[in-house]
Amino acid sequence: MVRRQKGPLSYRLYKRGAMYAAPAMLPHLQRRFVAKGGDPARWSERLGRSRVPRPEGSVIWIHAVSVGEMTSALPLIDALRSERPEATILLTTTTASAADLAAQRLPAGVEHRYAPLDHRPTIRRFLDHWRPERAIFVESEIWPVQVTELAHRRIPLAVVSARLTERSAMRWKRIAPRLARWTFGRIDLILAQDQATADRARALGAARVEVAGSLKTAAARLPVEARARGELSAAIGSRPTWVAASTHDGEEEAVAAAHRRVLARHPDALCILAPRHAERAERIRARLGNSLLAQRSRGEMPTPETQIYLADTLGEMGTWYDLAPVAFLGGSLVPGIGGHNPLEAAAFGCRILTGPHTVNADAEFKRLIADGQAVRIGSAAELGHAVADRLGSNAVRRSREQADPHLAIRIARACLALA
Repeated sequence: MVRRQKGPLSYRLYKRGAMYAAPAMLPHLQRRFVAKGGDPARWSERLGRSRVPRPEGSVIWIHAVSVGEMTSALPLIDALRSERPEATILLTTTTASAADLAAQRLPAGVEHRYAPLDHRPTIRRFLDHWRPERAIFVESEIWPVQVTELAHRRIPLAVVSARLTERSAMRWKRIAPRLARWTFGRIDLILAQDQATADRARALGAARVEVAGSLKTAAARLPVEARARGELSAAIGSRPTWVAASTHDGEEEAVAAAHRRVLARHPDALCILAPRHAERAERIRARLGNSLLAQRSRGEMPTPETQIYLADTLGEMGTWYDLAPVAFLGGSLVPGIGGHNPLEAAAFGCRILTGPHTVNADAEFKRLIADGQAVRIGSAAELGHAVADRLGSNAVRRSREQADPHLAIRIARACLALA
């Protein structure tokens, strides 16, 4: 029988606060889950319940928050299956878009569920049912109750491809330093993306921290479906084409304005607009109000008159990068998001543009900018001119970014060595 430690006052207050707030918060969280595209029938998974029995044998739990983390986790899943073919991999995600992508890209034999909320009865239900032999969290998802319950059950926990920004670290230190030390001190292994993250994690109380790099560099190129690519290429022809990828609320209007500037210099240019969350597509279409817009999910193809092609489908980002030699990465023009992984575009040799807010992928952007493959712009007005300049130089692609095929294996082995 493992004796449970009560933890510092800050942890006990956090835990009790979650308990007392749950009755009032759960209906709101459920409505938000459905509004963001979640299947109402799967809400119970967020409460730690499962409608299917646990598979026999060992279960390895991997948690990835959304699309970006899930994509990074794919090579790790392959590596774990190679090292431990008898084990079941359980992948949890938080967002509906990640769940939809998981349905498309997870290999057979890998289970997907929505992640449990950080609420003790929920976490206990989840762990009682799945009984994972170990847990691996990808990038930055660290919740005190989850970490504590894993430690109580002596289930090893690794946080891999870990990313901890200066802002997040300061928030932990300022608001709850003892809670931080309690939580980080119960993580068995942190494999950081960079030295800065490693230093911050140690300062917050993590005992074992190593710099291993980002799983983003281990990912193979995004898939390209040959038939769809051929049909779209025929429809686009020789038109100058750029893609605005993973855009967020407030950026689509900026992209449309930028494209008007592009059209002034390249009248036949086409913008492929691929929002980060496809469920926003109808709102985007209504806001842009562009009669010269075609929409992928409606089965429409770009015609010679189409100026913006709204690419509101999942699993086709590789096709858009393959078609468009110039790529703007969203989540970077508006504050509070922090940008997205540029290595996916770099793998296709795209000439990359980004806004000023890229804290989530600063190391990758700095390297690509130093290499001349990426350029940082300061505003939407600059975006249009930058795109037009690059299309005007015949949009020559750069050499393609190469993946590190051994990184995922090294990370998998480090996680499996935990006892």
